[in-house]
Amino acid sequence: MSLLPGTESGRGAADRAAAARQRARFARDIGDEAGQAWAHEPRRRPRKMTIGTFVVLVLFAGLGAIPLLTNDGVGGLLRPNCTTPGVAVGPERVRPAESFAWQAAGPDSGKYVVAEDAATVTVDPIGRAQAPGGRVLAGPTAFSGCRSRQVVATAPETTGTHEVTLFRQSGTGWEPVAVALLRVS
Repeated sequence: MSLLPGTESGRGAADRAAAARQRARFARDIGDEAGQAWAHEPRRRPRKMTIGTFVVLVLFAGLGAIPLLTNDGVGGLLRPNCTTPGVAVGPERVRPAESFAWQAAGPDSGKYVVAEDAATVTVDPIGRAQAPGGRVLAGPTAFSGCRSRQVVATAPETTGTHEVTLFRQSGTGWEPVAVALLRVS
């Protein structure tokens, strides 16, 4: 006989060990985690990396992380550009009367007008822009941070290719400085 705990000997210890193994098997069979923990039998852990997890990780990297890293985390359609004016639309192909977004960039100095399907724009004395033969999307406005905010507009109801033009105020009027194409089909 031993006086140290856990060092029992004799027939009683063998019976208790057999009973503990039987309880552990029964707990494992019915999924009783508390019973398994009591029996000191390690629980099976689920695999951490499954094929589905790997596929999701690859899709995230390909569709989400790589474009984000190549764009330097800058949101919007255009990067701020303080030297060259530009305008972009997204998506470039929409259905009639569907929403699309546009964004313009350019130097902070100066005023800009964004118009759709307009060869020229004029601004009246109270500051309202007009586009003969087209429609004004914004302006006159100035850019803060060399870029406008991204704006959502409704596409024309007529199908075909439409021009979204950025006009900049010059000494003699308003001159077109950038064009983006919007395809409506």
